Amino acid sequence: MNFRKYKYIPFSIRGEYAATGEIEESDIVGAITNCIATNIGKLTAQCIRTDQNGMQVKKDHLSCLLSLRWAPELSAYDAQYKMAAQLVKSSNAFAAVIYTEDFTRVQAVAPINVKSYRIFEDAAGNILFTFTWDYDGKTYTLPYQQVIHIRARFDKKRFLGTPPDGQLNNTLELISATGEALKNTVKNSANLKGYLKYTNFADDEFIRQKVKEFREAYMDPTNEGGIAGLDMTTEFHEIQQRTQTIPTVQTQFLRDNIYRYYNVNENILMSKFTEAEWNAFYESVIEPVALQMSLEFTFKLLTERERGHGNKIIFTTNRLQYATLQTRASIGSVLYDRGIITINEFRELLYYEPIEDGDVRMVSLNFVKADDQSLYQTGQQNNTSAEDQKKLQQTVRMPPGMIANIAYIATEKKGEKQ
Repeated sequence: MNFRKYKYIPFSIRGEYAATGEIEESDIVGAITNCIATNIGKLTAQCIRTDQNGMQVKKDHLSCLLSLRWAPELSAYDAQYKMAAQLVKSSNAFAAVIYTEDFTRVQAVAPINVKSYRIFEDAAGNILFTFTWDYDGKTYTLPYQQVIHIRARFDKKRFLGTPPDGQLNNTLELISATGEALKNTVKNSANLKGYLKYTNFADDEFIRQKVKEFREAYMDPTNEGGIAGLDMTTEFHEIQQRTQTIPTVQTQFLRDNIYRYYNVNENILMSKFTEAEWNAFYESVIEPVALQMSLEFTFKLLTERERGHGNKIIFTTNRLQYATLQTRASIGSVLYDRGIITINEFRELLYYEPIEDGDVRMVSLNFVKADDQSLYQTGQQNNTSAEDQKKLQQTVRMPPGMIANIAYIATEKKGEKQ
């Protein structure tokens, strides 16, 4: 990896943070991380250009790289998942932009797991990023312009998002203590239930043998009667145990506290969400990250000239994929009639496979500009007189609106000899 080395002045270092690691061990945070990262991994990157001719979706090298494979070992889904997981756990996610040797083309975008890192400004005012790579343990320095940096809770430090360790430590410690109490309760259930008392003198080996015989004879599950027989030399004393109860209400409150911190709930984590719950989760969790990625990739990967010509990189997803079939059919019908989506896109909404020649848009002829309604109905729009339309209607017996459509189509196709 052709990381460039930069000299810097140590006294100019600012904004340093080292993760404590408690969050890495939490199963609740792990489930939340997987849920958020899985959905962010589904985002699709597109390079588009918007100018006076409208929006154009580009199919160049950069577009293929971001939508297919960021690096030789990482697909687009894997790379986005990895960055999202880092973002959830440390509020900061990094990816190094790797160029060709002549710096004219992006070769790869590699998400990096770091042991430690610093973002600082040198004496010349250049912002640099130095880090110790978890892969090889070596330290590298890059210009900040060559690093994709996604942040969460960006409210305290100049360069970095606020890590969740300090804000969640108390809750995680309480959950851990509750788990320890449950584990001790399970252990105590297998402890001493009673003891045998012998009134005569006996050595240790004799007592252990008698206890073994007593346990096998009367405490085995096969002893359905539940009655034991003892002679005058032995007494059995039962030990009453009080089983500790787990405070389920308090435990659920602690779990909900973590859910609130990440804007999720159990229905989202267990994939039991409704259409409304998914839309709320998308707008509050997924969409902000998609917007931040779009802005960061646009500024870091495109030149100033490209941005000036209306080029940008966006990360989008099909929000209808989690809607009900009724909602998909209803919205698809409206979009299809207006030529917004193609036949195959409409079929995809209804879970049908694409068909040949289905990538065309259909437009209904039952729509007209509000200012041209009378002209459209009378046929004046296409220079067809009302008398000619009346004769045509009597001949083919069609409604006036359909006659106007036919006349309009005929006028438009006249120059093509059709």
